[in-house]
Amino acid sequence: MGVRRGAPLVASRVVGQSVGALLALSMLFGLALAGCQTAREQEKQDLQARARNYLELKQKRDWVAIYEGLLDPELHGKLKREVFLKRRDASFDVLNFTVVSAEEQEGGGGQVVARIDAMIPVLNPKGGTTMLRKEMEESQKWVARDGRWYIRLDS
Repeated sequence: MGVRRGAPLVASRVVGQSVGALLALSMLFGLALAGCQTAREQEKQDLQARARNYLELKQKRDWVAIYEGLLDPELHGKLKREVFLKRRDASFDVLNFTVVSAEEQEGGGGQVVARIDAMIPVLNPKGGTTMLRKEMEESQKWVARDGRWYIRLDS
């Protein structure tokens, strides 16, 4: 049998180049996936930060700051500032809060769940009000506009 010199070397180079290309593509795909995960994690952190900011302002009863900085800008045309502020006069007092979860959803939306410790005014049948301390979970709808999260309130 004759030995052909060079044939195994050529074959190993082709295989080596194919493996190298496949390895490079795998690494690029892995980096792209990691980038997507990082972007998603950043979006989630941004949503959590905005939700905490909203709850802090709600705790301070700073409705003007909420209306101007956190309320979905698309609602401003439908819900005038004076009406928004008037409806907040009878709101409950937030004593403490915790953001339980924040999730980005399809279509640029977000969902936040917060645990709130609040003092709620309850009307007495004989007149007057009594303050009742209550712990509750609040589900919030958020929307991303131009890379920023805004709360979607019904009124």
